[in-house]
Parts: sequence; C-alpha cells; structure tokens
Amino acid sequence: MWELPDAVAQRFPLVARPRPACLPLAQRVQALAELADTAAKTGDASVASTVYNQAALIASDVGATDLAQTMCHQHAAAYLNAAPLPGTTAIRALEPIVNLARLQIRAGQADDGHQHLLTLFDAVSAESPAQVQGIAIPADLTANAEDRQEVRTWLWRVLLSDGTRALTTAGRWTEALAHVEAHRGVGQRMLDGRQVAVLAAIATGNTLGADNLLTTTESGDPWEDAVTHCLTVLCHRAAGLPWRDYQQHLVTTYLEQPGEDGMTVFNTRLGLAVLDVLISPEDPVARVVVAELYRRTIKATDGYAAREILAHPLFTALATNREAQDCRALLHACALETGALPTGLSSQLAKALRTSDHTIRKHVARLKRACVVE
Repeated sequence: MWELPDAVAQRFPLVARPRPACLPLAQRVQALAELADTAAKTGDASVASTVYNQAALIASDVGATDLAQTMCHQHAAAYLNAAPLPGTTAIRALEPIVNLARLQIRAGQADDGHQHLLTLFDAVSAESPAQVQGIAIPADLTANAEDRQEVRTWLWRVLLSDGTRALTTAGRWTEALAHVEAHRGVGQRMLDGRQVAVLAAIATGNTLGADNLLTTTESGDPWEDAVTHCLTVLCHRAAGLPWRDYQQHLVTTYLEQPGEDGMTVFNTRLGLAVLDVLISPEDPVARVVVAELYRRTIKATDGYAAREILAHPLFTALATNREAQDCRALLHACALETGALPTGLSSQLAKALRTSDHTIRKHVARLKRACVVE
C-alpha cells in the first residue's frame, strides 16, 4: 500500500496568502530605503513597520538570524513603551514578536515558537502581562475592549497559520489537529484547519475519515479546489481508491492558475505538489509542469520560488540546463542563506531602519499626547 511521504505532507497547509517576492538582494534593500523615506515624508507608521518587518525578513533570508532578532526587538520597543494603543497600532507592535516566533520555527525550534505564540494569545485574551523572548507585553496593551478584541482576532488567525505550521513542519499531525480544534479552526472550507484534519487522518491511516472531510468540503476559491483535488489524490492513493481523474483536475487547475502578485510561493508549492503526485517522471505532464514552474519563477524574479523548485528532485531531473542555470543564478542574486549582508547594503538597511524607527516613535508620541488631551 502506498504511504504518504513526509516531504509531501509538509507542503501543507497550503493556503494562498500574499507573500512579498524575494527579489535580488540589492533591489530589496533599495526598495526598503525608498519605502522608509516615503513613510517619513507622510508620517505613516504602518509603512514604517513594513520596512522593519521586511528588513528582519531580509536578515533572516541571508542567514543573519541574530541581526533579524535585534531588528524585531527594536521594532517592538518603538511601539510598546507608548501603550495603551489603538487596535491596529497594537497589532503593528506585536508583529515583530510574532516574527521572533517565526524565526524560531524557521530554525527548527518548533516547540518554542509555538509556545511563544500561545503565550502572546493568552496574554491578550486575559488582559495580563507577559514576557516573550525578553520583550514585556503590558496588560494594558490596548486602549479598550473593542481594540483588544481586534488584536485577539488577529492573533487567532496567526495561531491557526503559524502555530499550526510549527507542528506540521515537524510532522506532528495529531498535535497539530488538537491545536486547531482547541482554537475552533476546522472550518468547512479548505483552509489551514481542514487541511490539517485531512492530513492527520491520512497520516494515522484513517483514510475513510479523510475522504469524508474531502467530500463534505465547501467549495471556495479556485485555489481551494486545487488543494482539495491534491489532497484527494493523496488520500485515494493511500486508500487504494481511484485517483487519476482528481490528478488531471489538479494539473489543469495549476496550469490555469493566474500569476497574481504575491502568490508566487503559493503557486510554486502547488506546482511542486503536482509533481509529488505524479507516478513517474516519464509522465508527459511532468515536463509541462516543470516548464511552468520555471516560467513563473523567472517571471516573478522570486528567489524563494527558485530555492524550492531546485530542491525538488523531479524538477532538477527534468529541467533543461538553461532552466537550471537561470534558477541558480537567481538564487545567487537573492543571496539566500549566504550568512551575512554585504557592508554597503547593511549600512543602507540600517539607515532605513533608523528613519523608520523615528517615524514610528513620532506617531505613537502623537497618539499619547492625544490621549492626555482627551
């Protein structure tokens, strides 16, 4: 009987959430420098926070984890000293703390990252103080109950996405399902929670339960249907049931999937999932999917996509020499996991962060003065 490989299962949950492209490093840093200047001119703390978040992501991407952590601490400090905060501002204050948990998950510290997200959620829910990675979360984080509920709802979504992934990347599907169920996250559509429920059932041999979840899933966006087809193929193969029609639907949906901005990583993972379910590299569809993966990656100039497709053995086996070389060149230009930022780019990024830090502190100071006046 066919068994679900861990490498395939860990592509899930597969959800179409926007993610900035990993452009060549110099372009990313220049774009953030310009964004920091724009935020300063307009006084927009939200844009300044985007600079901080993206800078920490860049540092993490190149492998400078300590630098990324330092950026997250600085970002949080710019906001938290001004609590209580309006809901949207409080969310921006917590984003770097969530990013610290993501850094832990990325480094293989799944339990620590998961626990820090739970601590954050529980603290906001109970209006109690907390310490997360050395950062003090005040009990009076938000200005009122409505703002606190806004923050809590946002953190709930984070728990269902990042908290769940902390467990699924370690192959702990039963725990992941318990986590999702504890936070009422198994909905009727094929989002994080339902995908986890399906994979947990397959992983434990309950293919009948998995098939029931799949057949009773509410139809949603086209990408959700594609994920449902993919999971159905995996379920039916594990159960020894007919699956080829679902595979054909999956291939068609992937090839027709629009190349929307911010969706390159999702589309790449969907394409790799298509390769995962193919029986043989001799299948004519395999070469078509490989060519499409290459085309989308190069068009988006996305280093994340290049890294993922180069890691798939079927892609590297079927890609032409030119396709493989182009992807490796893109990966090199994006400097993923090189260990450090070049000096010139590091200085440019540091300046952008100083500008953004000043923009945020000016904004929260105005908020505090307004509260005093009221």
